[in-house]
Amino acid sequence: MKKNPLFDKCVANVAPEVMEEVSLNVDIANRIYDLLKKRKMTQREFAALMGKRESEISRWLTGSHGFTTTTLAKIAAVLGEPVIEVKKAPEVKYVFIPARGFMTPSESYDGAYNNQSRNYFSMTYFN
Repeated sequence: MKKNPLFDKCVANVAPEVMEEVSLNVDIANRIYDLLKKRKMTQREFAALMGKRESEISRWLTGSHGFTTTTLAKIAAVLGEPVIEVKKAPEVKYVFIPARGFMTPSESYDGAYNNQSRNYFSMTYFN
């Protein structure tokens, strides 16, 4: 493939966030295309299910169209699979372990330590 220096110069001046947006749109378009292919569904059938014109679906599949979360949710509902997945933080759970007589390092034992106020400490773990 022949490189075009003028094109390379223009792309070099594009803001990183714009490049990232274009990349995301292309990735989403490729995912939609793969889901359509998997279901042996045509663009026309997909457009009818989405209530859109076939020309709009065609623009989606070029990667030149931005997607709202509403549109992504509807596409996922129509195709029966998520189009994108958001990485979620693991659920945090706390375990309370009895620790009779537990003192913090800053406390010194002077015989007046109150066990009832410091009966437990917690430990965090992730699934």
